[in-house]
Amino acid sequence: MLFHSGQLFFSILVFILLFVGCRWIFQKGWLNNFVILLGNALVLTCLVRPNSLLILLVVALVCFGAGLLLYHKPRGWLLALVLILLIALFAIRQYPLVWRWFGEFWTHSMKKPFFSVQKLGLSYILFRLIHWLVECHRRTVRSQNFLSYINYLFFFPTFMAGPIDTFNNFHYWVQNTRVRYNARMLLAGVGRIFMGAVKTLLLVPLMLPYATDYHTLLPQMSPWGAVLCAALLYSLYIYIDFSGYCDLAIGMAYMMGIRTPENFNNPYLSTNIAEFWKRWHITFSTFLKIYVFKPIISLLNRFPIRKFRMTVSVIAYLLTFLVCGLWHGSTLNFVLWGLWHGLGLSVYKVFTFHHPIKPTRANRIIGVVVTFVFVTIGWIFFNYPEKELWAMINLLF
Repeated sequence: MLFHSGQLFFSILVFILLFVGCRWIFQKGWLNNFVILLGNALVLTCLVRPNSLLILLVVALVCFGAGLLLYHKPRGWLLALVLILLIALFAIRQYPLVWRWFGEFWTHSMKKPFFSVQKLGLSYILFRLIHWLVECHRRTVRSQNFLSYINYLFFFPTFMAGPIDTFNNFHYWVQNTRVRYNARMLLAGVGRIFMGAVKTLLLVPLMLPYATDYHTLLPQMSPWGAVLCAALLYSLYIYIDFSGYCDLAIGMAYMMGIRTPENFNNPYLSTNIAEFWKRWHITFSTFLKIYVFKPIISLLNRFPIRKFRMTVSVIAYLLTFLVCGLWHGSTLNFVLWGLWHGLGLSVYKVFTFHHPIKPTRANRIIGVVVTFVFVTIGWIFFNYPEKELWAMINLLF
């Protein structure tokens, strides 16, 4: 990820300190945007090849113009067309099969494809572009400031893996000079960066060899013990690693006077799978709810099946988490992981619809344990490709 390079990490910190000085002294919204633009440019030139960066900028410009057009003259067909083209661009980069079909057409005599952006970074840019276009179509965007738009897309602390901010929130904190930048926000950012550094630089390296491969534990324990221990460690590892990255990103944004939304809220203390997705990767699950789940519900309600509300909800959950799995990767294990969560959420909703669960202390404790076990089993699908999954099953049985 972005912060795993020590030299780049400390270069970013130096830039942030310079930015802090400018913001503290001048308190000008346009100057904040301009300095952030410089920082984004410096980081992007380190991460992205020039021709790929040019393509991203062209896409950003086209989407900015399309957003302005949709804001002043909302057209459903135009929104659908632009979204289809954006998703196609993401698919070309994300999925090897689609890349073999289309990517080689745009490849020079070199062996490397001319469009090379890290998958995570590209997908988060896609989310921000979808958000911009849809909210322009809905006329909820409060500003059409071009510098804020570009900085929103490529904001370097959140560029690679979120959190996924909204344009209105980002623009507010960059441009608003009425809320004075203070030492409390600066110190809060320093604290989050320290917390994130401890997680990603100390805890993650200790857990990584054992959490991601159960084979390393086989000499010390039985196959069942190795798989179970590795699964538990992976549950902790992926949470510590991802939340640590978000701590770094949020901390850097805080130091710059920008309140980026939180992404985690003790997800392993959730009492059910629905609550888990309100606590895990919060900005991503919110994105799925607004831009995938609700449109699917609206589409299904146009057909006679709308009479069966629970059936509509189940179909929407399964399709939404299928999209969630495919977003993480095109291999079968990610599809299984997405469907596992979609099925679990559907079963929970149907069960609680017919048999409401009383919020007693015992039920909460049981709910936390069951939810953690369910999520941990899902991480096994997430962590191991299908061949390794079959090898694991053969080893256990």
